[in-house]
Amino acid sequence: MASEDGKQWNDAADSWVEFVRSGKNYYSEYLNGPALKRMIGDVEGKTVLDIGCGEGYLSRFFAKAGAKVTGIDISQGLVEAAVKEEEKHPFGIKYFVADAADLNMLKSESFDVAYCFMALMDIRDYEGAISEASRVLNKSGRFIVLIEHPCFTFARFLDGKVVSDWETRVREDGSREYLFYWVADYLRRHSYAVEWKHDRLSSSFVTTGFHRTLSDYVNALTKVGLVVTRLDEPQPLEEGVRVHPPMKKHYRVPQSVVIETSKVRIGLGRGYAHAHAPQQKHDVKPSENILHASSTELRNKYSR
Repeated sequence: MASEDGKQWNDAADSWVEFVRSGKNYYSEYLNGPALKRMIGDVEGKTVLDIGCGEGYLSRFFAKAGAKVTGIDISQGLVEAAVKEEEKHPFGIKYFVADAADLNMLKSESFDVAYCFMALMDIRDYEGAISEASRVLNKSGRFIVLIEHPCFTFARFLDGKVVSDWETRVREDGSREYLFYWVADYLRRHSYAVEWKHDRLSSSFVTTGFHRTLSDYVNALTKVGLVVTRLDEPQPLEEGVRVHPPMKKHYRVPQSVVIETSKVRIGLGRGYAHAHAPQQKHDVKPSENILHASSTELRNKYSR
């Protein structure tokens, strides 16, 4: 089934690349991208793994900031787009076409930082992906996960019905007012089709998402020796609300959650984890061959 997930993103690759590189991915530009960068902090001289790198936008950002970056994604088409950009503007980034749950091409304990940006909720074997992230991290390395907030998923379908969404009404001027968010079924885990269709995409496409609970993700992290050290439910930048007014609703209800974890030896307990949690600066210098093995892409379906 992972191959089918990759095919969906291959079919979407051209539309997605244009969407990201045109600056129309407002939630990445003004909400989630800044939140990830704040959480990761200074990367100069560090080895960094981008799990679900897509067309390489964040890989290039952290490479420019001085990191030695490796990116992996399940989509051949998206990785090819990342490699073409690397060939035009080389920053020394290595890219692999790979399932995030099987990173056999990467050595154990070889990265200082790994992150998964708006992708883990699209990865079928999320526990396998988290386990692999832990394996490739150095001792005391950090894994940062940024996902759509599982408590507040936008327009989630179950058994043919919407089970979580915003209640809205249309004002006299035609604009949409977001009254409140509602959820009818949170604890039932399931997959669902995500239709990407709005005027900022050159063409529509469909991918697969997976609903899990917040505790599912946290428990999967702690099970493999990753201890949660920070948590953030970010708000959009003011500029983002000016560019895309519907983002204003996320001053009231978060769209995403960022989880920072640190790798510790299992069994040392919470006191050890707290004492050894890395101290971060909130700052954020510079892409190479396509390599094959066997994650998926970040997304932004929030046009409303």
